[in-house]
Amino acid sequence: MFQETAGQWIDELAQEGKLGNLDEEGRRTMIRDYATRIEEFFVAEVTRQLEPMGKVADFERMLIWDTQDNHKFLNQTIPGYPSFKMEILARARKAITGREA
Repeated sequence: MFQETAGQWIDELAQEGKLGNLDEEGRRTMIRDYATRIEEFFVAEVTRQLEPMGKVADFERMLIWDTQDNHKFLNQTIPGYPSFKMEILARARKAITGREA
């Protein structure tokens, strides 16, 4: 999810001419950097949401195993998770790229 999202953001910036002459290696590096930052932002926000529910340890265990069950767990645990996720990504986009979603 994070790599794909980062790639989309970078493609949009490139289409707008905001990246100059970015070669393929530079693009891959930028995607990895953005994906890492998006993931850090996402994990921090989800952790804050799960703390009052006492579910942080469960989430952290899932992160270690990096399973597909993360989103299923979050969908079942966080009310309105799909919109919550979109809100997190919108805030991350603004923080990382300086652009609104």
